[in-house]
Amino acid sequence: MKVLIKGGRVINPANDFDGIIDILFEKDKILNISKNIDETEAQKVIDATNLIVSPGFVDLHANFMDPGLVGREDLKSGCLSSAKGGYTSIVLGTENKPSPDQVNVIEYIKKYSQIMPIRIYPVGAFSEERLGEYLADLRFLYNHGAIGFSDGLRPIDDKELLKQGLLIAKKLQVPVAIYLEDLDKVKVRGINEGKVSEKLKVGATNSIAEDLDCAKIFELAKETNARIDIAYLSTKRSVEIINIARLMNLDIHAEVQALSLILTEKALEKKGTLAKVLPPLRTEQDRKALIEGLQSNTIEIISSNHFPCTEEEKSLRLREAQSGAIGLETVLGICGLKLVDPGLLSWNEVISKISLNPANLYSLDAGELKIGGRADITIFDPEEQWVVEDKFESKSKNTPLIGTTLKGKIKYTICKGLCVYRDKTE
Repeated sequence: MKVLIKGGRVINPANDFDGIIDILFEKDKILNISKNIDETEAQKVIDATNLIVSPGFVDLHANFMDPGLVGREDLKSGCLSSAKGGYTSIVLGTENKPSPDQVNVIEYIKKYSQIMPIRIYPVGAFSEERLGEYLADLRFLYNHGAIGFSDGLRPIDDKELLKQGLLIAKKLQVPVAIYLEDLDKVKVRGINEGKVSEKLKVGATNSIAEDLDCAKIFELAKETNARIDIAYLSTKRSVEIINIARLMNLDIHAEVQALSLILTEKALEKKGTLAKVLPPLRTEQDRKALIEGLQSNTIEIISSNHFPCTEEEKSLRLREAQSGAIGLETVLGICGLKLVDPGLLSWNEVISKISLNPANLYSLDAGELKIGGRADITIFDPEEQWVVEDKFESKSKNTPLIGTTLKGKIKYTICKGLCVYRDKTE
């Protein structure tokens, strides 16, 4: 069936196009992109008047917890959550049991990716069982379909191990995603050390833990020239370090989690364990520095850092509770409210950072609209305000944003040429 998207404002950062134009597609292929395509050419017409039509969003670290922790999330619910958030391609996080240092986990994800509504891609663990002690068999994992390597939100302390793995990844021409945290500076993960932690009388993690690790990765980037994906920046000093790396043309790339653009450590006072995340929510000074990093393109990517937790895991005391928040369904609204509405970034720049740039980093066939290309398309209302409710496609509800008004709402998500999400108000 041929489908025509009519009268939308198409934003395609790959060729800097921003204008009113129509898109005709059939199955998983875009047939035409031009003005005034006749409606008789299609069996179905989507009226996109006053809406933005963009390439499907791409996320680099959504954790679906499948296999092993499916009480939090599974591949199906994770894909439904992605679709509601406008995402058509997901590079999966490595928070699985067993760990994706085992080929059967990679093959499991590859098998089910064929029948999922969203495109999902497996990443192999960097170290065995993600413990940071022994390097995983990276070449073997790559040969079986891993498109990169990561130990997820577990920092890799051993510099020599990191260097060895980075050199292998460079030969394979795939990225390594690294979470920044010097464990010697950590008391309690997921909480920033500062005025709020002092007030709550709880252990925390000093921001220097990220800064020191960032400096270490900077040196390794110079030594290896490997492609490094920093997931995620949260401090002003780390932004400054990555800026230097970018000026030196090192193959190092930085992400920021969307939550860090809207909340600070003060959220812990009102939202408690729901605001306990990795990396920790920092100060207002850090939040502003992250936005400045996005403006300068020091930070190229905005990610969901989708990390589902059960109610039981979040009902513990602040010190013991699991760190993490779901995020796939709220990224667009955060960007609209905190970046576009104040005039800090354009929609073209935002779409680059949630679609084109992450796709390019992992060499995915995604992130752009072109004739003959994949029919992965997101349609959203940039002006619609909406309140985050505890009704998610995700199995989990752990987010500090419930009750928050955001701006920018997904209307349609089209993946593989099929409408995998439609706003119920449409």
